[in-house]
Amino acid sequence: MPWNDQSGGGSSGSGGDGKGGPSEGPNGGPWGGGPRRPWGQPPRGPQGGQGPDLEDLLRQWRERLRMGGGGGGGGGGAGGGRRGPSWRVVAGVLLGGWLLSGAFTVNETQQAVITRFGAYDRTMGAGIHWHLPFPVEARQVVNVTSQLFDEIGCRAQGERCEDNADESLMITGDRNIVQVHFRVSYRVSNARNFLFNVRDPAAENNRPSAVRQIAESAMRQVIGRRNLEPVITGELGAVGQDVEQIIQQTLDEYEAGVQVIRVEILNSSVPPEVIEAFNDVVRARSDSEKAVNDANRETAQILNAAQAYKEQIVREATGEAQRFTSVYDEYRLAPQVTRDRLYLETMERVYRTGNLVILDQRGGAVPYLPLDNYLRRPAPASQPQQQPQQGGR
Repeated sequence: MPWNDQSGGGSSGSGGDGKGGPSEGPNGGPWGGGPRRPWGQPPRGPQGGQGPDLEDLLRQWRERLRMGGGGGGGGGGAGGGRRGPSWRVVAGVLLGGWLLSGAFTVNETQQAVITRFGAYDRTMGAGIHWHLPFPVEARQVVNVTSQLFDEIGCRAQGERCEDNADESLMITGDRNIVQVHFRVSYRVSNARNFLFNVRDPAAENNRPSAVRQIAESAMRQVIGRRNLEPVITGELGAVGQDVEQIIQQTLDEYEAGVQVIRVEILNSSVPPEVIEAFNDVVRARSDSEKAVNDANRETAQILNAAQAYKEQIVREATGEAQRFTSVYDEYRLAPQVTRDRLYLETMERVYRTGNLVILDQRGGAVPYLPLDNYLRRPAPASQPQQQPQQGGR
């Protein structure tokens, strides 16, 4: 039978040494076989004269890697104690993990800002990078290509834009109220300035951003310089350009690291609450302009008539003066002839309506009496016959 094969060193084992197990027979084994196991198998460990079992070594290493403790010290390991992993291994693993926590990647649309103990140190572009792990250095990744938006005057509710009266109502230069909704598009131009120079440059956690506050202030400034009618009709493009210029100038003064792309006016109208009053104002302004135009037209007519009368009087006076001057010049050349002419013209004007015949003694004219006319038509008896008068100077 197999257990009767006791060859191979009955005297090599020793009972009670704590390594090969207790001996119960004369040869150290329960069946008298010494240190050999039943069925002729050699003993494990150094007692058999061979190297350690490979299966036991692998098992011990697996247990150590699982942080479950090592194998027992001595022969079979069943009765030996377990020990924990080496502190050097644990420290190495922790150090490696700490160093690997500083590795990161940055894509093409981003920039990474590295701070050392909270202070700015450097800016990194796209690629794979490494920095000293926390708490020595930290990183903040900023998207520098995507467009950011801020809507002023309304809050987007799905496809609708709910009005915000605190932001949308503005006063124009002619003291009217206008409702303005507009959108500001911008992007990050300098990651360091964007993170460190201005508090809340972009909208975050429902807090108003610096860009939003500056845009609202710029729009109120531009609207306050213009009248209502141009703002709600034909100058929306000019208004947007002026607002964009003021926003960019202010952000550059703050060194905010923000580039304004576009200012788009979504709505510019009169508030519904004051539409009736606005219509009354428009009608009153129209009536006022009509009355002013009528008054200006009448004033122009009166001024034109006065100007024409003035020119007429001046021309007549000028003509009379020239006539008097010409008469005076003629009088100086021939005083008597001029006096006679003036006398005759004056008498002609005076006796123009009278039935008179005036004879001048100096003219040498012979009086002529039309007797034939008297004979044919005698004067009535009731009326005395008129005799021609003679006169002269």
